[in-house]
Amino acid sequence: MAVLELEDVHVRYGKSHALKGVSLAIDRGEIYGVIGPNGAGKTTMLNAIAGFTDYEGRIRYDGTDLASKGPQEIVNDGLVYCTEDRDLFPFFSVHENLLMGAQFREDRDAVREDLEMVYELFPRLDERREQEAETMSGGEQQMLAIGRALMSDPEVLMLDEPTLGLAPIIIEDINEAIERLNEEGLTILLAEQNSTFALHHAERLALLETGTIELSGSASEFQDDDYIRDAYIGVH
Repeated sequence: MAVLELEDVHVRYGKSHALKGVSLAIDRGEIYGVIGPNGAGKTTMLNAIAGFTDYEGRIRYDGTDLASKGPQEIVNDGLVYCTEDRDLFPFFSVHENLLMGAQFREDRDAVREDLEMVYELFPRLDERREQEAETMSGGEQQMLAIGRALMSDPEVLMLDEPTLGLAPIIIEDINEAIERLNEEGLTILLAEQNSTFALHHAERLALLETGTIELSGSASEFQDDDYIRDAYIGVH
């Protein structure tokens, strides 16, 4: 049974039709990849799911329609969005940023356990607990953004371009973190221009171009598709 469903979702910004009837179904426990070029509508789609953007159509999480829910209620329900912009508090320390991800959680013992889980997942953050976010490298900030999202205790984690602009060594750290999180049962919706990275992780994928799903299927079907291979594989 799908944990997250989009049914004929449209988003318009004035005269611009950014999403044109997008339909997806993400199963519990899987990594689902959405690939496509810059400007294809990936971020718009995630913003709609997270409650940041008005849309037409239906978005359901765990069988519940999200239309009447605001962003914080959606997070509290377990659907958590790690944005491309990271949205860190620049003058807060690593530790303080992580705690901000858990500010609405009441079980403080669980929060302490998740803090240690994040520090184990990303040892660089453990080494820099007291460092201000703005002084960190782009890769370290990306780790911190993912860590803060994890502090909200997600059941579904939406990642928007987590490898954008990062050095290969940092991408490998994020690669290992995503694999471990999924092995532990976390459902991940991965939006990526880096199709090679997405294909490495995702069991199923969709190709989004100019607001329209042009192709969907298994990772092996994508790898065997001539258009995907020529236009996207190896192009980051």
